[in-house]
Amino acid sequence: MRILIVNDDGFLAAGIEALVKALIGEHELLVCAPKNNQSAVGHGITLHRTLHVEQVTLPGCTHVNAYCVDGTPADCTRVAVGNLGFEPELVISGINQAPNLGTDVLYSGTVAAAEEAAMLGYRSIAVSKDGFDTEYFDDVAKVFCEQLPLFFGLLNDEHRLLNVNFPNLPRAEYRGIRAGHLAEQCYPVKYDEVDAQDGRMELKIVSLKLTECYESDTTDEKLVRDGFISVTPLKYDITDYARLEMMKRVIEKDFRA
Repeated sequence: MRILIVNDDGFLAAGIEALVKALIGEHELLVCAPKNNQSAVGHGITLHRTLHVEQVTLPGCTHVNAYCVDGTPADCTRVAVGNLGFEPELVISGINQAPNLGTDVLYSGTVAAAEEAAMLGYRSIAVSKDGFDTEYFDDVAKVFCEQLPLFFGLLNDEHRLLNVNFPNLPRAEYRGIRAGHLAEQCYPVKYDEVDAQDGRMELKIVSLKLTECYESDTTDEKLVRDGFISVTPLKYDITDYARLEMMKRVIEKDFRA
C-alpha cells in the first residue's frame, strides 16, 4: 500500500521513527512532516510567507523517502500530494506523543493533518499514544500495524477519517479495541503567570486535564483510561443539522424589490 506519513511533532519525532520501522518493507512510504514541533496548531495553513521543503534523512530509517516542511501539519499533507507527486492510498498522522482525545481534536495538529487528507479525498488515520513520554512507542506501532487492515476496512470513499488513541501501557496490558465518541475535555482556563523583567504580563499554559469520566461513559477518554485502544470516526462537516432545520422554519424569508 502507498502510505503517506505526517505528524505534528516534527520529522525527528520518535513516533514517526517507530511507525516507519513497523511499516517499512510491507508498504511504499513517503514521510512529509514539519521541520519543527507544531503541536496544538490546529488546522492552520501557511498563507503569508513562502514554505521551504527539504529532503531529509530519518534517524534509523535512512532508506525512506522523507521531507520536512517549515509549516503546519496541514501544509505537510498538501505539499506531499500537491507538490511531491505522491498519491497515497492511506495517510497516517502520528504516532503522536500525547493523546488526542475528545475535544482535543479541535486543537490537534496531528488530527488536522489527517483531516486535511480526508478533505482532499484520501482515507486517513490519526494515531496517538496517551502520556507525554516516548515509552511503549514500539508497542503502539506494532499493534497499530497489526490492526491496520481492520482500521483501513472502516474507511471508504464517503467516510475517510479515523482517530485512534492507545493507552500508555505495554501491549501485554491492552484490554482490547473499542469504538468511542469524543469526550468533552476540561482544562484550567487561567494561564500561569510568569515573572517578566520588562513589565509585560507573561503567561504559560497549564497542561492539567480536569476531565471527569463516569463509569457509564463510552467516551474515547474513558476507554483509554480503562486500558482500551479507542477508535473514533470523525468528519470535518461540523454543521448542527438539527438546529439548521429549526432555523429554516424560523428565519427564512424572501425580500422583494
